[in-house]
Amino acid sequence: MTDIYDHLKVINNALGSIGAGKIMAEDEDTELAGQVVPIYYSRVRAVLAMHEWSFAGKTYKLDAIAKTADNDYDTTAQIFNNGWRNAFALPGTRLGLPRKVLTDPRNPRDPLREFLIEAGWLYADRDQVWAVVTVMPAPDVWDPQFALAIERISAADFCVPVTQDDKLASSIRAVAEGSPTEQGRGGLIGRAMSSDAAKARTATPQWRDPLSDARLM
Repeated sequence: MTDIYDHLKVINNALGSIGAGKIMAEDEDTELAGQVVPIYYSRVRAVLAMHEWSFAGKTYKLDAIAKTADNDYDTTAQIFNNGWRNAFALPGTRLGLPRKVLTDPRNPRDPLREFLIEAGWLYADRDQVWAVVTVMPAPDVWDPQFALAIERISAADFCVPVTQDDKLASSIRAVAEGSPTEQGRGGLIGRAMSSDAAKARTATPQWRDPLSDARLM
C-alpha cells in the first residue's frame, strides 16, 4: 500500500529526524501538536512565497468588484476614485502578490503591464483579467527536492520548542538553508530553487504568432 504523503507525514518526518514523537492528527489536543503545527504552516507559506515554484502556481479569472459608491466608484466619471475603470478581487487563497497578470490565460508570454494593486484589489482598464498566483499545494505534488528541504527546515524549527537543543537546530538549519549569509536561500532549499527554475525554463513553451506560422508554412 502506497504511503500517503500529506502535511501530517511531512510534520512527522521532521519530528522523527530530531528524535521526537509523532502526532496522529494536526488538530489533536496535545502539547506536541500545539507546538509544531502552527510553526510548520507559517514556515511552508514563507518558503512558498520565496520563489515562483512551478508546482505552486495557479491561474484564476478574477471576479469584478461591484461599481458602487461603497467601493469608491464614481458613477459620474465612470471610474474608481483612483482613476481605473474596473476593479477585481484577488484570490483569497494566494500567497503574496500575483506572479503575473494576464488578459489571455493562454498567452502567458504577453502579460498585462498596466494595473494597480491596492488593499487586495486589482485595478485595470480591462473588462476581463486573469492572475497567476502562488497557492499552497498538497505535499503529494511537491517536487521531491522541495519536500526534503521542507522536512529539514521544519525539523530545525521544531528543535528549540520540542527538544530545547539549539546546537541541533543550527546543525540541521545549515544543511537545509545554508549559511546565515545566504539568508535562507542556500543548502537544500537553494538547490531546490535552482532545480525548479531550470525545469521551468525548459518546460515553458515559447510564444508563437499564428500569423507568422501561417506565412512560414
